[in-house]
Amino acid sequence: MIGLIYLLAPHLLLDVYGVDIQSPSEANIFRSGSGSLFVAVAILFFLGASRTRYTRTSLITLFTFMSGLAVGRLVSIVADGWPHTLLIAVLVVEASYAGAAAYALRVKDPFPQPRETAA
Repeated sequence: MIGLIYLLAPHLLLDVYGVDIQSPSEANIFRSGSGSLFVAVAILFFLGASRTRYTRTSLITLFTFMSGLAVGRLVSIVADGWPHTLLIAVLVVEASYAGAAAYALRVKDPFPQPRETAA
């Protein structure tokens, strides 16, 4: 849902944080970087949930994507200071999704990878 909002009406979310889109270039950055990317990843997550052959790829992507967002937010907190309270809540959600994906990958791996042995 957030991806669709960023894609179709980025100003709705950005206004919450006091960010104003000043040019078509700025709108383009938010629509593609936040909107289209989030929608594309959501499609992959849907495929992973609905088709077993995509489950592992989807979980790895979920872990990587959410971990990356959470780490970026933590770096920003250290470098820039505390953001809006809503963004702290988003950090908790992102870290939770990353943890859930890591747990799901460890609990049941439907497509185990062959392990290399030392020669």
